[in-house]
Amino acid sequence: MSLPVREERLAKIRLQRLARLGTLLAGFAHEVRNPLSTIGLNLQLVLEEFREPETPRDKRTQKRLATVEGEVRRLQKILEEFLSFARSPEPKFGPIDLNAKLAAMVEFNEPEMREHGLSLRFFPGQDVEPIVGDWNHLQAAIGNLLRNAKDATPPGGEIMVSTQRDGTGVLVRVTDTGAGIPPELRAQVFEPYFSTKKAGTGLGLPTVRAVVEEHGGGVTLQSEVGKGTQFTLHLPARSGGVDGEPVA
Repeated sequence: MSLPVREERLAKIRLQRLARLGTLLAGFAHEVRNPLSTIGLNLQLVLEEFREPETPRDKRTQKRLATVEGEVRRLQKILEEFLSFARSPEPKFGPIDLNAKLAAMVEFNEPEMREHGLSLRFFPGQDVEPIVGDWNHLQAAIGNLLRNAKDATPPGGEIMVSTQRDGTGVLVRVTDTGAGIPPELRAQVFEPYFSTKKAGTGLGLPTVRAVVEEHGGGVTLQSEVGKGTQFTLHLPARSGGVDGEPVA
């Protein structure tokens, strides 16, 4: 057996093992989810009994139970995001008017941003043609970027969503005026379970990258500490077809 053929076979075996491991991990997470929910529910019921602690012992117990309940909620969030990441449904491609969809999305999120003291604005590009993609998946990816921008930007800051025609494709940018990402961390932000947020799961940006790549595109990052961060989604005009049929 020649070396290239042997390496190709070994690579295929590794991919098959990784696929099996992913299936096993998803099944494990699903099995853990139900008992974890039961634990969380019972902790809430016990905490109800300590709502008005009377003795120092009761106060200590309440504090410890609240800590455990908070950790259970954190684990539940990690499990849900992992299952969403591991078992993302197959995309269903169809025509998308990005400017119209993003304008509606920004309008929907603007009140929440305003409550946090942030300005959210949309700048539609000219001559941006419809693309072929799965809006449910893209909406989830862009929603992740908006949540990250909100968490990174202090009150008084600004978040901007924009589109721009790029040859036959479209660039979608989400820009904030937040804290920025240090250079030494930028290469890691798309790695699963890496997060700079205390309560972050580290699956948001890997999900964004997976969604963009399933559309045949890519995602890039520009950031400057103290000034802000910009994520750019590079989406080809034709990344698939309606209901997954290829487009000529």
